[in-house]
Amino acid sequence: MSNHTARVLIVDDMPVNRMILSSLLATHCVLSDQAESGAECLQLCRNRRYDLILLDHRMPELDGVDTLVQLKALFDEKGWKVPVICHTTEEGREYINLYKAAGFADVLIKPINPRQLSDILRAYLAETEQPEAVPTVAVTKEQPPAEDDERDELDKLPLWLKTVPHIDLVAGIATCESAEDYVDALTIFRSSIESKADAIEHHLDNDDWEAFQLSVHSLKSMARLIGARSLQTAAAALEAAADEGDYNLIQRETPGLLSDYRRFLKFLAPLAETISEDVPLADTNVPVMSPEVVPEEDHSRSILLVRTSDSIITKGFIKNLQDADFTVTAIPDEPDLIINYRFQSDIILYYPHSVENGHIGLTMNLLGEVCQDDAKLLLLTGDAIELKAAMASRWAHRVSRCYLRPVDIPHFIRDMNYFSVLLQEYHRRKTIFIVDDDPDYLSVIEKWLSVDYAVSCFHNGPEILDGISAMRPDLILLDYEMPEMDGCELLKNFRTTPATQQIPVIFLTGKNDRDHVFHILEYKPDGYLLKSSRREALLDAIHRLFAETMFRKSLL
Repeated sequence: MSNHTARVLIVDDMPVNRMILSSLLATHCVLSDQAESGAECLQLCRNRRYDLILLDHRMPELDGVDTLVQLKALFDEKGWKVPVICHTTEEGREYINLYKAAGFADVLIKPINPRQLSDILRAYLAETEQPEAVPTVAVTKEQPPAEDDERDELDKLPLWLKTVPHIDLVAGIATCESAEDYVDALTIFRSSIESKADAIEHHLDNDDWEAFQLSVHSLKSMARLIGARSLQTAAAALEAAADEGDYNLIQRETPGLLSDYRRFLKFLAPLAETISEDVPLADTNVPVMSPEVVPEEDHSRSILLVRTSDSIITKGFIKNLQDADFTVTAIPDEPDLIINYRFQSDIILYYPHSVENGHIGLTMNLLGEVCQDDAKLLLLTGDAIELKAAMASRWAHRVSRCYLRPVDIPHFIRDMNYFSVLLQEYHRRKTIFIVDDDPDYLSVIEKWLSVDYAVSCFHNGPEILDGISAMRPDLILLDYEMPEMDGCELLKNFRTTPATQQIPVIFLTGKNDRDHVFHILEYKPDGYLLKSSRREALLDAIHRLFAETMFRKSLL
């Protein structure tokens, strides 16, 4: 056993991913440093030897593989053996063998499963002294295991659907998240079979290979969404053949694909009958309810004051804030009270008063996690020694402002008003534009997002350019492969036009090979998601983008 505590380097260009990993490592008493790029990773490794490196694969400029190559050369020069773990998304699971062949010791899948991370630490830090992990205060709501949720949703499906061949219901439920959304996706899928099959046949007969490739790509995405694995595999093979110019294979295999595709008209015929009779699609004894949009209560002018002791200073803060029309709830800095009152305010003001026994650090850890999870703003006030202790915690990066006593009250109130405006903007119902040439996929994504956002759909580049000229959205979800203008051409247009260059853009595509990824990253999108992403992952990515945008503005 070694006589030093383990130190891990986290390399990821997304701050939220670094935060999550750092927090999880801390529960194992493992120290960590962070780097947001491959270049920064290399610089840190030149000056310090780490016990383990968690390296994101997809990063701009220097990706994970290129960084790994340079790390290996550096370690050979220094005579070090440092395991490097590839930190990648769920879609990277099928490339685990490729990652290992490239030189990664192992693969860690996002979103991080704490048990998987624990296994990684046990496997690669076995020679490092590890103190027993200390329990942390749980601040997340209790949730049943994912398997139980999926089983409950499967039980809501109509009995006839469970006898349909060539469909993996579990995979479909896992992607769509609920029985209702899954049946909606199946309905959309079935409604377009005739027109899409005819279009593929037409492109084949006319040797229109570009249109053929787009059509089978669209079919592949929808087949994956509903769990039609064999149909997905066949469509993917024809898409690859079109890309490689293997027209003999296309001529040979397409009739079989179309035959299998059209058979789903019969397999899913009860969907049409159910719709025409206006009968619920799920079993009648298990009603499926549409989610109700409930507006969030506005807490943008509500402040949670967390203080070590009640004093004339805290009473002065409360009075000044109340005079400025803020609602103030003051509580002692006790974990149970912080958790109980966390939902009543969007702004948390922490006034530490004692540096003894590491209490400030413990409170900061809890407040940092709460503000990260719930998109709240964290502010500090106090004397220099207390502020220094608070800012030494690992959650210091989550603090928007510090106010050294004696506080300039007019300046402080101006800041509070500014933060209130930021939070009102954050909670405003956002507008999202989605552009994709596949009407079926558009219908599914529109339903997924329209509960929380105002959604407008566009089928091609000219359409969305017209739409943006009339209204500026808060976010654009952009497909890669489209006729007339592909996703990269559109993004280039957005980034070079003053009126649209600040609009966040997330690619939502089925392309995940290295060449396409690098081509997309040249234009610096704000995110990159695969169409195979589950509904929850898509919603979470959008929520985090808006939350992090608000937080960054709070630091200005």
